[in-house]
Amino acid sequence: MASAPSFTTDRIRNVVVVGHGGSGKTTLIDACCHTSGASRRHGSSAEGTALTMFTPEEISHGISMNVSVAYATWNDAKINFVDTPGYLDFLGETKAGIRVADGALVCVSAVGGVEVGTDRVWELVQERHLPAAFFVTMMDRHNADFERVYQDVKEHLTAKAIPVEVPIGSAEEFKGIVNLFDGRAYFFKGDGTSDDYDERDIPADLQPTVDRYYGELIETIAATDDTLLEHYLEGDTITREEAIHALKQAMLRGELFPLFCGVPTAEWGTRALLTKLVELMPSPQERPAEDAQGRTGNVVELRNLNSDPFAALVFKTTSEPHVGELSFFRVFGGSVKNGDEVLNASREKPEKLVHLSIAQGKERAEVDELRAGDIGVVAKLRDTHTNDTLSAPAHPLEYYQRRTGPEIPDLPDVAQ
Repeated sequence: MASAPSFTTDRIRNVVVVGHGGSGKTTLIDACCHTSGASRRHGSSAEGTALTMFTPEEISHGISMNVSVAYATWNDAKINFVDTPGYLDFLGETKAGIRVADGALVCVSAVGGVEVGTDRVWELVQERHLPAAFFVTMMDRHNADFERVYQDVKEHLTAKAIPVEVPIGSAEEFKGIVNLFDGRAYFFKGDGTSDDYDERDIPADLQPTVDRYYGELIETIAATDDTLLEHYLEGDTITREEAIHALKQAMLRGELFPLFCGVPTAEWGTRALLTKLVELMPSPQERPAEDAQGRTGNVVELRNLNSDPFAALVFKTTSEPHVGELSFFRVFGGSVKNGDEVLNASREKPEKLVHLSIAQGKERAEVDELRAGDIGVVAKLRDTHTNDTLSAPAHPLEYYQRRTGPEIPDLPDVAQ
């Protein structure tokens, strides 16, 4: 069987998906992976067939209880989605998922708005200084109200949230979205089972609402960039590319949080979301370095560069019948190849990474190599457990922790 392709670090996006229980996290991940073609089946949380909700306990209760990983490929990039439980009983799993992410996507129900679980996971995202975006789910449900949820987010979570999409209708009348960056309306096709859409002009009756949101968006983005602000005050046009770049930089600094919307069960809004995740979420190299501690107590910076010694954190350990223990890990430095021997520096034990793989829910695909910043899984490590560190034998690292400040590192001239 052919190995799955490897992605360079600059084309990797690690996005943890969080929210209150029942806000549609697992459904959104399933929809994004199916839309991208990385998953061949569009599953259902309600029916127990969703991509990242597959244990017997999760299926019987109809909720996520464990952190799990899936990926989508879009615009020559790989988006590693880290699914997390929404109920506070499983908060440890959510923390583990946030620990290995470079950005966060917060799901908020168009009906329920901000709930207790939303507030708690938002606190965790902020503690890690993760760039974040919001996605308003279930726009087709009775009593769905985008504006109310937007104001709810601003009041209870952050005043820095800003819509980049405007819904066309709501509840049973939800028909599509207007992309504020390109000023076009996208009407979804079919019976709610397809991500296809028709691109049209903005409906006349919606134009005043779009103008209001667009003015707020551009003014807010311009306020974060002195050059753009000067252009804005002089009445110059701010291009899509300029706005996207400024928004990404503002997200990295924790100054702005874009807001999207859609219907994950119908895959409505997933194409636009995937595009924006690639454009706006940081690559691993665009996040602060990790501080690693060597055997002599020396501090080593892990910058998610392939030129660094290999170092990875095991953030999840689970067991599978007929396979044994599975160790999920995030690479924070260097690269690793299938069959490489590494050192569990936490326990002073050697390990061999055989059948190196990437996870797609409960399925796994073998890879020849994982680059810095990627997320992998390997079976049958003898002496490795959750929170252990794996490292190059010649460069043992016992513990590391990402710096908590929101500073943006200087990027290399050439992608590693």
